[in-house]
Amino acid sequence: MRVDLALFAHLSGFQPDGRGGRSSRPLELEEGATVGDVASLLGLPDEPRIVLLNGRHAEDSTALSEGDRLAIFPPVAGG
Repeated sequence: MRVDLALFAHLSGFQPDGRGGRSSRPLELEEGATVGDVASLLGLPDEPRIVLLNGRHAEDSTALSEGDRLAIFPPVAGG
């Protein structure tokens, strides 16, 4: 199946095509893949992250479907 993946901030360096940047890119996955599977596949650091699936919060255990849009951000900080 194919999903659109967008990685933000320092996570953008983990884009599967190696180009970086935060624009979304298609990602081919096995049927039944989860958000956590994507994080493992890309080698994302084991640190807190914000995950949006089709604009809604998602957990690592959330299953993905054809055409989903997955966005992953590091936590936002500031003041």
